[in-house]
Amino acid sequence: MTKFLCVQHTYNGIEAALFQEKELLQKIFEDKKGSSKYFISLLNSLLDSCNCTLSDISFIAANRGPGPFTTLRVVLASLNGLALSIQKPLIGIDGLDALLQEHRNPKYPLNVALLDAYSKDVYFGIDHKDNPEFQKGYKNITVLLAELKSFTKNLEKNSQIHFMGNGAEKYKQEIFSTFGDQAYFDTPIVQHCSIEQVGKMAFDKWEKQIDLTDQLLPLYLKSRMF
Repeated sequence: MTKFLCVQHTYNGIEAALFQEKELLQKIFEDKKGSSKYFISLLNSLLDSCNCTLSDISFIAANRGPGPFTTLRVVLASLNGLALSIQKPLIGIDGLDALLQEHRNPKYPLNVALLDAYSKDVYFGIDHKDNPEFQKGYKNITVLLAELKSFTKNLEKNSQIHFMGNGAEKYKQEIFSTFGDQAYFDTPIVQHCSIEQVGKMAFDKWEKQIDLTDQLLPLYLKSRMF
């Protein structure tokens, strides 16, 4: 049975989990204030709680962003070093893809994932029910909402847009000001993808033996047209 470590940053800290194939065995969280200092001890505590060692795992998975720059960089740099030292492959997962795959609802013509990029900017992922490819990028929230408003003129009357992510919560009032009742939010608003989803997507890649690497780089999104 394949066991693997899975790690992801959040805006509040670091999550780590041990999986056996798609089954989550145990997970642990460290607040961002101590995430850099205690990162390795966090992983050791996780493995010890499952009577597991690094030699027992087959690979290491990680959410490679987008997200807070410093935390994301610390996590991936640490995992790159760990993977090199134990000679295990790495698998990276796009956090926007994971968020949309986990929480999109096909009843809405548009599902929009927004993650806070600070200074009125957001990382965005957009899933159109008639277009299976996610559109992703990085934009000022006001500009993005204006472009979405223009795009939604082509939707059927009374169609709603499903918003998710911590950026959706942060800019909820601006979204409502732009879309009114056309904007839909889950209660509570999901903040980011779960580590369970990251682990599931990583194990799918492992089974197919795709996207295995010896180094993970942070996913930084540049501006692009919607």
